[in-house]
Amino acid sequence: MATIKDVAKHAGVSIATVSRVINNRAPISEATRKNVYETMARLNYQPNEMARALQKKESHIIGLIVPNISFPFFAKIANAAAEACHENGYKLMLCKSGKNGSEEKEMMAMLQANKVDGILVCSRLGSVSIYRKNHLPIISIDREIPGIPSLTCDNLAGGRLAAHTLYQAGCRTPLLLTSAIPDYMSAGLRLKGFCGFFEEKQITPLTYTLSDDFSSAEYDFDTAEFVAFLDLHKEIDGIFASSDWLAVNFMHWLKSSHLCYLKNIPWIGFDGLDSSFLFDLSTIAQPINDMGEMAVELLIRKINKKAIPDLSILPVQLIERASTALYSTR
Repeated sequence: MATIKDVAKHAGVSIATVSRVINNRAPISEATRKNVYETMARLNYQPNEMARALQKKESHIIGLIVPNISFPFFAKIANAAAEACHENGYKLMLCKSGKNGSEEKEMMAMLQANKVDGILVCSRLGSVSIYRKNHLPIISIDREIPGIPSLTCDNLAGGRLAAHTLYQAGCRTPLLLTSAIPDYMSAGLRLKGFCGFFEEKQITPLTYTLSDDFSSAEYDFDTAEFVAFLDLHKEIDGIFASSDWLAVNFMHWLKSSHLCYLKNIPWIGFDGLDSSFLFDLSTIAQPINDMGEMAVELLIRKINKKAIPDLSILPVQLIERASTALYSTR
């Protein structure tokens, strides 16, 4: 394995010059810089990032903790964050915490041990004391955490927009299909917005809550309790699923169910995932790419000790497709 001494020897420069090129310190002629980089590539020399981090007290590495890498929302957040890191001269260290609180704490400790400059977190922990006590700059994504700068979409307005869209499609007996959303998660505001709109119309939506965690990659609909609920409520004339992933899994399940009549009523989801397009599903789209990019930008500002807002709320938008447009009275 090549060393910095080998690079200096083959490039015909001093070790100090190679170090200055790698760390972008002091004026270096373009010819010398090009020579050193070409020699590094030829020898397949990789600078020791952690050693440089210890020396400079900065690593230019940002950590991102998500509960589920395979879940489309978090995958898009990670992709957007990685792109933004690259554009700003940072690397992204991606960590999966799952549903296990101890694993999230373990990932947090690992990032600290690896001297990251800051952390982006999509936390699902009930207690977030580990983040409040942490000395590293942190940005919370998709959840408001008091004392930590947070970034979310306008879930409340999104829920109202979903309700308005179903109402315009003739829905008067709506079903809110959701999965278990803890009270501390901002996603619960989409349910509040949806119900609030209909209650203003003197309509109380029916609600069915699945026991699965809302960030799970799979849902199990085929239960006697769920089917019995739907059989008892054949008056349902519109459905809002609290996530696109939940909606498309349910729509797929309906193909082999005796409840297939539910396909012939207006539907709307939430998130704006690619899967909604495949099912021609109307959706309230979060600006997921913007959220990932903005989270990185806010974190870099915080790393550089610049002022940032305590809470950033990005707007959502309706993407209307056949699942509601076919029934719209507008």
